[in-house]
Amino acid sequence: MSSSSDWGVTGGSKDHSGVMRQRPKIGPMELVIQLWRAKWLMIAVFIPIFLLGILAALQMPKSYEANSRLYVRMGDENVYRPRVGSESPVAPEEELLIQAELEVLRSPVVAERALAKFPLERVYPKLVEAMNKQMAETPPDAHDAIAEETFQKAVATLRKSFKSGTAPKTPVIGTALEHENAQLSAELLNAWIGAYLDYRNEVFATNGSASLGNQRKKFEGQLLDVEDEIRQFLASNEIGDFESERQTAQQLYATVSGELLTNQSRASAVEGQLDIYNQQLATMEPQQNLYVEDNSAQKLIELRIEREDLLARYTPESRAVQAIDTRIEKIEEYLNGRGGLSGTTRRGPNPVYQQVEQAASNLNAEAQSLQLQGAELRRQLAGVEARLRRLNELTPEWQELQRRKTLMERNVENFSVREVEERALSELSGQTADSVRVLEPARVPIKGKSLRTPVAALGFLFAGFTALLAGLLWALTRRGFVTARSVERTTGLRVVGSLSAA
Repeated sequence: MSSSSDWGVTGGSKDHSGVMRQRPKIGPMELVIQLWRAKWLMIAVFIPIFLLGILAALQMPKSYEANSRLYVRMGDENVYRPRVGSESPVAPEEELLIQAELEVLRSPVVAERALAKFPLERVYPKLVEAMNKQMAETPPDAHDAIAEETFQKAVATLRKSFKSGTAPKTPVIGTALEHENAQLSAELLNAWIGAYLDYRNEVFATNGSASLGNQRKKFEGQLLDVEDEIRQFLASNEIGDFESERQTAQQLYATVSGELLTNQSRASAVEGQLDIYNQQLATMEPQQNLYVEDNSAQKLIELRIEREDLLARYTPESRAVQAIDTRIEKIEEYLNGRGGLSGTTRRGPNPVYQQVEQAASNLNAEAQSLQLQGAELRRQLAGVEARLRRLNELTPEWQELQRRKTLMERNVENFSVREVEERALSELSGQTADSVRVLEPARVPIKGKSLRTPVAALGFLFAGFTALLAGLLWALTRRGFVTARSVERTTGLRVVGSLSAA
């Protein structure tokens, strides 16, 4: 009788031994059968590996996690206030504020300060033991470096055991710290929070009032230097008050210019009037007839009046009127023949000539006065122009000094105000509890946790995986045929019968 793995094949002239030398092609069913046949091998591989995993899980230390919570709100120290300028304060968003607090909380400085409050051999005795062994094997000169390296390792370990986080849009930060000692885990976490609060005060207490005071003193010194430069500038240019003298010079220039224009206008008018008077004097006689003793003209006038009276009663052809006309003609002929009045004549100064001459003399005197006044005004105007020109040349330098002085005064005033405000804000925000409060201090945890269960589960999975690999390796390396289907798949021949083991 043959075993169940020996199968008969027909339908070809292939050498049977050649067929048996081929590796069997197995399917899922054949693989399951082979794994079942390798169950004892798989069990033999699984049990020792799983037992090793259980042993490793039992060796895992038990740790205790202490928890604490912090409440964070917006504080004065979180508001940005520009040191210069008049911009409004800027407050960060709540999420950014919480993120910033988390970064400060996770700072290595906080871990170092928290760990420094405890003896290192109490917190991490294994590190201290390793440090002592290393120091025993090295010269004393390297002990400080070894101690510092050990301390930094302890800080790194402590940071790994610390956890912190917050839920979205929640002003509460949760913290946790694991350690093998339950009491020490709570103490370490409370020390961490205390170190965080102290370090936070140092970070936000930037001593702004002192720096602002130093900057204010610096600007005050610069202001004194500018004032010294201004005094030297005024003294070197013989100026008492630059702006007053400049305004005075401008006013004097305008006044003298106006007076000079008035003088020139009056001189022109006087000159013109004087020319007219001179022309009049040239055509006038200084002397004139004052009195002529001749009544012919008076008689002629009386006759004409009488004739007019007769015409009111008689016609022009009447004898009375004609007689009067004859007399009038004779008197007119007499006067025309003599070329004017005749008789005894008295002469004297011409009053009109004298008046014109006196006016011309006055105008001549006024013209000379105006000429002297114009010369003096031009001399004064030249002096004022020279002074004003000099002041205008000095104006850019003076304005630069004034700009620097104004800038320094404004800076001194701004920094003085900011210094007082910063000092007040520092005093008000000196208490961290105003913005960060400890809701729950860390308490000694009652229940501990360890990695025993995860390690045991990992050992179980690793043992099962290894046993499965061993079973697959055994199944895939077998040369016998498990089923008739495996024979047909491997040889390409149809199986017509099979014999099972007795």
